[in-house]
Amino acid sequence: MWISAEIPSQLCEPEYYKAIEEFMMHGPCGSTRKNSPCMVNGECSKLFSKKFVQNSILDQDGYPIYHRRDNGRTIKKNGINLDSRYMVPYNIYLLLKYRAHINVEWCNQSRSIKYLFKYVNKDNDRVTVEFYNSALEESTGKVIDEIKMYYDCRYTSPCEAAWRIFAFDMI
Repeated sequence: MWISAEIPSQLCEPEYYKAIEEFMMHGPCGSTRKNSPCMVNGECSKLFSKKFVQNSILDQDGYPIYHRRDNGRTIKKNGINLDSRYMVPYNIYLLLKYRAHINVEWCNQSRSIKYLFKYVNKDNDRVTVEFYNSALEESTGKVIDEIKMYYDCRYTSPCEAAWRIFAFDMI
């Protein structure tokens, strides 16, 4: 199974279960925790909790509804038991290899591809920085050179820095 949205057995697969517990559970939110950061107007902005489904299917818009059985397995997070309805879709290989939250989704639409490549082809991030002297200089009557105080700087993200250090081709 490439993409899963179920809680594994804690007894049969303890390492897998621990990784799921640490990285892939959403929430708690909804009626159990109304002050959760994902809550907007009383509803989860990420559309959790999902429905239990016996087989993975596509909805009318072509988006996947992942296989989530009501198998009674839960994970306790912030004192609340969460079942597979709060599971973020994942790939077991990536989860166990990188030990990180990696949301894996099945994409079959041009809108999805456009969304993904928008970030790949995006220009470098930039930040505007302003250096300002304290009010003490203003009180002494010295002329403040605003041009010297204002700089347009370039921000290089860690990913881009590594890409440049290893001298990979820039698109």
